[in-house]
Parts: sequence; C-alpha cells; structure tokens
Amino acid sequence: RLITVDQLDRDVVQSTEGGFSVALPGPVSEERRSQLTDVGEVTLHTFIAERKESSTAYYVSYTDFPASAVSQAKPSDVVSRASLGALEALGATGVSSRPLTLEGFPGWEVEGISGPRRLKGRFYLVGPRLYQQLLLHPEGQPPADAEAFFESFRLDPQVAAMLSGAQRS
Repeated sequence: RLITVDQLDRDVVQSTEGGFSVALPGPVSEERRSQLTDVGEVTLHTFIAERKESSTAYYVSYTDFPASAVSQAKPSDVVSRASLGALEALGATGVSSRPLTLEGFPGWEVEGISGPRRLKGRFYLVGPRLYQQLLLHPEGQPPADAEAFFESFRLDPQVAAMLSGAQRS
C-alpha cells in the first residue's frame, strides 16, 4: 500500500488489493468487518479519515459480492439499493439522489440528513465489487476538500478489467 502526502495535507491512499486510489486527509485508519447480507456473508474493507475538530468523517470502502448474486441483478439497482442501505444504516433521511458513472461503471450519488449532520455518498459497482465513498459533516459546514475527495477516487485499470471480466464469466 502506497501513501504519499501532497501540499494540501491530504494522503493519497492507494489500495492495491481494493484496486483504487483516493485523496483523504490524514491520518487514515483501515478496518475489515464481516457483514451478513441477503446473498451471504461478505467482508467490508473500509478506510477512514476523521477530522474530530470539525466533526467531519471520510469513508471509502469496498465489498466483494458473490459474482452469481450480482449477475442476477441490474447494476443500477445494486448501487441504488446500496445508497438507500447507507442512509438507513446512518439513520439519515434522503434529500437527493441521482445516477452517475465512473469510467463507464454504474454509480449512484445520494445526499441525506441525520440530525445535525449531512451525508453525501457515491456508490459504484465494478463487476461483483461495490465501492462506497461517504462524507459526513455538520449541516451547512461542508469541508473545503469535499469535492476534491469525491473527484479524487480512481480505479486501478487492471483491477477494473479483472473485476468486469469476472462478472461476464
């Protein structure tokens, strides 16, 4: 795993195993958690950066689902359901949602409010892998690097090709 620091006091986290890179304010912690889903047990890999002084948290995670389960569903439905699940898990009320794409892969963006906090999330499905980017911050106080965080997310082309090939086989 490669972490470099640029002049904006952000780390570029590159997950070789996850097949992505993203700019996060440091320090970044990593956790893995098993999660029971309607298609069986999966592992959620999450990278977290918190700015306690501004009550702001950045999350990037990925989960590999069984290819057989994903191939039965429309990719746009998978990302849409994932975004609703994230809102629900955080006790948030959705205020907007829209489809988007990342390098040709289906995605979904959602915004919500949970008490005094605002949430914005982007979800992408690359083959059987679901990527999630979440940002939580106090209502009306988005961090200056919010857009840079979302726009910095990049897929490793080799991993993306491998994952999209896995879905077709």
